Amino acid sequence: MGAGTMGAGIARVFADAGTSVRLAARRESSLEAARARLGEAANRMRLTTTVDEALDGADLVVETIVEEIGAKRELLARAEEVAAPDALLTTNTSSLPLAPLAKDLRRPKRFAGLHWFNPPELVELVEVVGGEHTAPETLETLAGWMEELGKTPVIVRRDVPGFVANRLQYALLREAYALVDASVCSFEDIDSAVTHSLGARWAAIGPFEAMDLAGLDVHAAVAANLWPELSNTTEPSPSIASALESGRGLRGDISSDVLRERRDRVLRGLPALRENR
Repeated sequence: MGAGTMGAGIARVFADAGTSVRLAARRESSLEAARARLGEAANRMRLTTTVDEALDGADLVVETIVEEIGAKRELLARAEEVAAPDALLTTNTSSLPLAPLAKDLRRPKRFAGLHWFNPPELVELVEVVGGEHTAPETLETLAGWMEELGKTPVIVRRDVPGFVANRLQYALLREAYALVDASVCSFEDIDSAVTHSLGARWAAIGPFEAMDLAGLDVHAAVAANLWPELSNTTEPSPSIASALESGRGLRGDISSDVLRERRDRVLRGLPALRENR
């Protein structure tokens, strides 16, 4: 629920799997934008500006509205009232803790995080996040549903900031900024190092699988030598503020449209490659 870019993409995943989908937004303009993004897929779901119409009798609620605790808490509480009595309620938050979102719920054991990644119709991963009161069976049910949709669920059993994928991503980004700020290499060099080495290898095998393949004796030696040298700064890089001020981005030499097309082309090809591994 929430017809922005993420909400529309998530709705498409369910609709493509043959699930009955209702997509709600508070403004008609948001629904029109969703229709444009969804194309023919919009004909396979009900789009509405009436929240209760979308929620009525629903078995699963996926909330994707603005990252604001008050707004999310209010909507989730309403969803608990209107959806089916045994419905599972989920939030797509990527930055907010789950505990305050569940504060007004009578059945918090049926509430969890369901963190999708953009674009949700192409990225395989969905994080299934347990809150303080989330029942284990809620997590297992949600993970099973994600598998039926063709997604790869990762169950996050503790609600830690950033969950799993963003913590990994930002750990790498912190070191990447540190290298650029220390004039070791450029932003372009960092992107090349990831897309032509780390990213390509990790798309095939994960980091722990890669370490097993490399040899744990080598891994232990490199870790002992390198970890003390890695950045542990707690302040965001000044490069971010400079890029924001300039308005050109970190890589001002490449347009967003070109980057988006390249990203989506590679993501579309990954499932077929995995089938052959």
